[in-house]
Amino acid sequence: MSLLEAKNLVFTYGHGTPFVTHAVNDVSFTVERGEIIGLIGHTGSGKSTIVQQLNGLIKPESGEILLDGKNIHTDFKRIKEVRFKIGLVFQYPEYQLFEETVAKDIAYGPKNMGLSEEEVAERVKYAAELVGLTEDFMEKSPFDLSGGEKRRVAIAGIIAMKPEVLVLDEPTAGLDPKGRDMILSRIKEYRNETNAAVIIVSHSMEDMAKTADKLLVMNKGSIEKFDTVANVFADAERLSEIGLDIPHVTKIAIELNKRGFQIPKNLFTVEALRDAILNCRKAGGVNV
Repeated sequence: MSLLEAKNLVFTYGHGTPFVTHAVNDVSFTVERGEIIGLIGHTGSGKSTIVQQLNGLIKPESGEILLDGKNIHTDFKRIKEVRFKIGLVFQYPEYQLFEETVAKDIAYGPKNMGLSEEEVAERVKYAAELVGLTEDFMEKSPFDLSGGEKRRVAIAGIIAMKPEVLVLDEPTAGLDPKGRDMILSRIKEYRNETNAAVIIVSHSMEDMAKTADKLLVMNKGSIEKFDTVANVFADAERLSEIGLDIPHVTKIAIELNKRGFQIPKNLFTVEALRDAILNCRKAGGVNV
């Protein structure tokens, strides 16, 4: 049984108006424990609607969200428990920061789970350390922090609940390369420590190439592709057709292949490209 399953999800905005939009149209996919899935697509492709459906913020018009095989909407009282297990970090962290101090903000979720003070304190410490928040941040107001620091607090607040599924909407938006790498490495660390599933909404193909195990590509409310990173990037032309970019490394690999280098066109890391070029040279695999 899959940890999380979306079955035939449908959602439409603007019913009965000239602005009706079919945001999600018969979408189905499964998420296994320990997987990191990159959810990608152009603006308006349905990504944000899907992630809000996953933890019950939006109820599908039809279809089901199954957590451990159980429909999350079967019992309305269960939604609160579901949101502890499927933690959602919004794209704009200020939307979910509201306590007086960073420590209280991170503690909010664990307290609502009914945990003891000792357990709450332990989880706050664990989550803060995981995202790189030092002790001197704990008594600061979250609203006095930089954008990147606010994002770390928001992620820590969800991680403190130790969700089985961690869902992040554009967690690296607006960060510099060092900040992006730090956040993504901490997310992977959480996955490695807990075997949680992670779903990351992102516009950055570079980030997803380095981080995700699979890519779920949305296009006009439907699934265009759901496969391994290598298999998705192998069809670079189709990704470009639907308005998505591909990693620079993949572009270089495609161009070298056109020029006679016998290397795969679906490479997406610098290391893989380096090894392919070296192997090509050793084998004399250049046709010019």
